[in-house]
Amino acid sequence: MQVDDTQFPLVFLREHEQEHTSQQTQDQLEALLNRGQRFVLLTERLGGEDRNQEESHEDRKQRALFFKHNKQRLKDLCAGMVVITQGRAIPAAARLAQHTLGRVLGLRFAFVFDEGEARVEASRFLTP
Repeated sequence: MQVDDTQFPLVFLREHEQEHTSQQTQDQLEALLNRGQRFVLLTERLGGEDRNQEESHEDRKQRALFFKHNKQRLKDLCAGMVVITQGRAIPAAARLAQHTLGRVLGLRFAFVFDEGEARVEASRFLTP
């Protein structure tokens, strides 16, 4: 996963041809949080979807610790997360899991069809 902040405050979480380690992704997220400015995360990947390479137990543990240590900063700076479905049917269990994660981290979630709708929703999240 690569953190693409070239359109900040819209920050895209993208699958990348070159494999990024979970540590590299965490470093990118840490740098994003260190900016101290509000942003919205956008992704086409729904949590729990199969990846080309499975995450190791240690990677999952490190990711969980990262989110635990940065929960308040995420709550303060991340206005929400928008999942671009591109017409895929999203199982109710997956939607519930995303919204539960949102409650735990203090984030709003939205599911939209395409990037255009994602930009509109992200702007709405960023508006106080």
